[in-house]
Amino acid sequence: MLIAITHEVSPNMGQCEITHIPRQEIDIELARSQHIQYEDALVELGCQVKRLSGEPSLPDSVFVEDTAVVLNEMAIITRPGVGSRRDETRKVTEVLGEIEPFYKLSHQVH
Repeated sequence: MLIAITHEVSPNMGQCEITHIPRQEIDIELARSQHIQYEDALVELGCQVKRLSGEPSLPDSVFVEDTAVVLNEMAIITRPGVGSRRDETRKVTEVLGEIEPFYKLSHQVH
């Protein structure tokens, strides 16, 4: 079964890092609704969704694809360039550690 890791929308998503577009107000409730629709689409495609809880201190964490590159039997945990995003990898590493065959690899990366 395919596994999709998602991360709940942070209540502070409006404080996310922005580098290439002007800042606009983010409608958190709309973002949450859209994210639920995204998760529902993943389930409809046959994925088991593993949802990580949102953390106020991690406004960008909904973008889990920035924290790990997952290949057949290997997961590479990234080091985000922006310091405020570096703690995001901890939860992704933990959930990958619960999935075979990533258990050993994820516990070696800190």
